[in-house]
Amino acid sequence: MQQLLFVFLLVFSSSSFAAKISITMDDFNVHEETLLTAPERNKKLLSVLKKHRAKAAMFVACKHLKTDRDQNLLRDWATAGHMVGSHTVNHKKFDAKVLVEDEINDIQACHERLKGEAGYVKIFRFPMLAEGDTVEKRDAVREWLKKNDYRFGHVTIDASDWYIDQRLRQKLQADPKFDLNKFKDFYLQHMWERAQYYNDLSKKVMGREVTHTLLVHYNLLNALFLDDLITMFKRQGWKVVDAKKAFQDPVFGILPNSMPSGQSVLWGLAKESGKFENILRYPGENDTYEKEKMDALGL
Repeated sequence: MQQLLFVFLLVFSSSSFAAKISITMDDFNVHEETLLTAPERNKKLLSVLKKHRAKAAMFVACKHLKTDRDQNLLRDWATAGHMVGSHTVNHKKFDAKVLVEDEINDIQACHERLKGEAGYVKIFRFPMLAEGDTVEKRDAVREWLKKNDYRFGHVTIDASDWYIDQRLRQKLQADPKFDLNKFKDFYLQHMWERAQYYNDLSKKVMGREVTHTLLVHYNLLNALFLDDLITMFKRQGWKVVDAKKAFQDPVFGILPNSMPSGQSVLWGLAKESGKFENILRYPGENDTYEKEKMDALGL
């Protein structure tokens, strides 16, 4: 009896304190068709999420909704119970080239495109996580979002899956028979390293493990390997939760007062504290960090 009680307590303790992660996906680019057509890619991604009983959040760059087919593919996500949020129409980085009024107009235009979709909620994620190149521009758009009842779709675990996908599609165009397992192995290692980094940053900055929002993209890479990615996290003892639940974590109610703005919300809070400069790089994630590694591996 004592041995059974010990085992129960051990299992309960490990599950209670397991890191929690949700899947959030950006862009909804249904027009990149390497190896898989858009409907095939859509079906694979949705089937993987269904297999793992995970409800994701899809942040749509509305410029990709060009046809009824595109709208129907997005509708499949709402039908399956996933959140749909805004990522602007044009997916422009909110930098010195973009005025506050242009950013707000872009957000409003995407809202008009999405507001009739069943799964749509007023949650917004900045393209490339860039929240403005000045404090004044950052705060102006933040204030507008709050006044218009938007929630902030911040990322806690950032990564460069978009760059790995870019290299994957280029490689397949040059060599259609290239071993995809080499990309899978690199991808999983990259995502695990970044997850560990941001989870450790969470413990340092917040004093706890937040319920994470993992940034991935609607692309070929994830259509091929999202199942492997989620399985990896589960095998490492992480619990996969619905994005709606993840966004209830108090960390998503905090707006970092740090510049440059954007990046992971954990990066922003660490920057604001002034205590972690030795472990912060800018930008937090970028293709340049992975290029040399991938070149060396022939990827």
